[in-house]
Amino acid sequence: MLCLWALAFILVLQERDLLAAADPVSVLPGSLGRGSWCNEHDTIHERLDVIEEKVIKAVEHLESEVKSLLNIISETTSNIPIAPGTPLIDIFDDTS
Repeated sequence: MLCLWALAFILVLQERDLLAAADPVSVLPGSLGRGSWCNEHDTIHERLDVIEEKVIKAVEHLESEVKSLLNIISETTSNIPIAPGTPLIDIFDDTS
């Protein structure tokens, strides 16, 4: 009878280990399974930080390009000779 109890106890322990390996949430804090999960999480955040930095640099570059293009447009429009008697129209003027 003692042998049956020991066998049942061993089977329960093995089943518990199999379930813990299949479900990372049920792994106890401080165990090896939890550490690898945290490392993956940290790696993802590091990658997201790199992507965020690249996006910020790209946006800053595009802002400077737009500003330079607007400056070029304003310089060229102010240097266009206008025929006498032609009415001036401001395309940016909001009449509403």
